[in-house]
Amino acid sequence: MSKAFKAQSIVVVGGGMIGLSAALGLRLQGHRVFVIERSGRPEYTESPELRVSALAHHSRKLLRELGVWQQLPQQRLGPYSGMQVWDHDSFGEIEFNAAEVGADDLGAIVENKVLEQALWDAAIERGVQIIADDEVVEHQVTESQVTVKLRSQQQLQADYFIAADGNRSPTRERAKLPLSFWDYEQTGIVAVIKTEKPHDGIARQVFLPTGPIAWLPLNDAHLVSLVWSADTEKAQQLLALDEQAFMNQLQAASDQCLGKLELDSVRAGFPLRMQYAQRWLEQRLILIGDAAHSIHPLAGQGANLGFGDVVELLPVFAANPNHRELRAWERKRKAAAITMIGAMEAFKRGFGSANPLLKLVRGIGFKAANDIQPLKRQLIKAALGE
Repeated sequence: MSKAFKAQSIVVVGGGMIGLSAALGLRLQGHRVFVIERSGRPEYTESPELRVSALAHHSRKLLRELGVWQQLPQQRLGPYSGMQVWDHDSFGEIEFNAAEVGADDLGAIVENKVLEQALWDAAIERGVQIIADDEVVEHQVTESQVTVKLRSQQQLQADYFIAADGNRSPTRERAKLPLSFWDYEQTGIVAVIKTEKPHDGIARQVFLPTGPIAWLPLNDAHLVSLVWSADTEKAQQLLALDEQAFMNQLQAASDQCLGKLELDSVRAGFPLRMQYAQRWLEQRLILIGDAAHSIHPLAGQGANLGFGDVVELLPVFAANPNHRELRAWERKRKAAAITMIGAMEAFKRGFGSANPLLKLVRGIGFKAANDIQPLKRQLIKAALGE
């Protein structure tokens, strides 16, 4: 016998794409939802934004169900139908194509601010109460309720408190939830690159001993979003170079896959580290997204992992949630995060080695994955998020 629905009052801290998706989904179920965001409404410009996400099919399905995907400007979406991955220092190469598994595409590249603005507007339209330019300074969680105090002195009482306030989550720190983390000792360099050859809707990634470089296709056939993950010392050297010297280095690493490359934006860098909260549930406090886990951007799965948290959490709140169901959600999502973290660490260690034997093994592994169709189909389905 199904449980009767009981509306809850829920405070979500963090107005990024994961927090807003959770808030909107909960509101559509009939709950009373508040979002606390330290900044204001996300605004994007005519130029492509530096930070993008590669959204898998399950993330896009959620956004469609929330009524948001349909509202995104088509000229800011970069669906990609294929992937090319190769090892710069060996013969290893693999190509994926969506048609091999009967799909139209493998996913879509979306600028973070474009998606966040659409989510923000949809949340307000549906009745989510967003408190902007404010932040939580204190919270108390008991077995029966949550009390949240804001910098503005406003105080909220709710049934549940969801922390989606990023990898440096102040909420997680205040709650003293233990954290496991691993500094990759790498920096991610992001920029928008103009290409001589059209990208043809193909996401490209090359592995160097110092870290991977990804070229993610944007809507313009000659623009890609660059994500260059490099050992921190190497990354600092790259960021210190003038534009021409930087592009010379990128050109050399590209194997001419997109012809002549030009910088079409500023460059920015951000530190990379893995982290994992050992507890995602503390009475009525729930961690989701980067507040619970963050991974290497190697496969572009960070946002998809966060959207997966939301996809699995919403059914728990579809009726009258209880602690047992939330514990089951926590176990399932922690298992998914650990699996992804382990895979990313194995990739990083395997491709970060200059050992000649490992290079040979990498090359053989790539060739096998490319030639053995059942294995290749499984890899494509993994890229789809299935």
